[in-house]
Amino acid sequence: MIVRYSRVVAVVGAVVVALVWTGYMPFGKVAARPQAPSTGKPAASFDGLTALDYVEIRQLVARYAYAVDTGADNGNVYASLFASDGAFADRAGRETTGREALAALARRNTRGPQSAFHFIVNHVIEPTREGAVGKEYLLQLRIGDGERPNGVFGGGHYDDVYVKTPDGWRFKRRQFIPSEGSPSAR
Repeated sequence: MIVRYSRVVAVVGAVVVALVWTGYMPFGKVAARPQAPSTGKPAASFDGLTALDYVEIRQLVARYAYAVDTGADNGNVYASLFASDGAFADRAGRETTGREALAALARRNTRGPQSAFHFIVNHVIEPTREGAVGKEYLLQLRIGDGERPNGVFGGGHYDDVYVKTPDGWRFKRRQFIPSEGSPSAR
């Protein structure tokens, strides 16, 4: 009896998904999806950013953790995530700007190619007239850091300003704000 009921639910679910996917609904019209303009670019979402913009901004933030933890390409991967006039602001609000200064910052903070330290979660993106802003939580976990034991190191959040450049989305400004109760804030 339970097996038969499960099969009926699965079939009904598949039919509903197929009807929604094709745009046909016998009890009403499905709202039209935004269509791409004739230029071939993705359609803008209702807030001014495209779905691709959201994906690219999320990729930028994901690359950040890798770049800062590994110091890839002598810190240059980290520096390339920022706009030419972009800045990183530390916990005290001191800004680091310029490609070489940002690369040097990455080299100072790197933990090596096998390290995993920055875990960025709960990314929220909001469009602005100039581009977008975002916020993410940062969990700092010491994993694979030489002979040191694995553990929680600290945390906080980032406040970001993103700008779209000819090379794609970049950080215009990123500021780290530590949690008051994190081990590194004591």
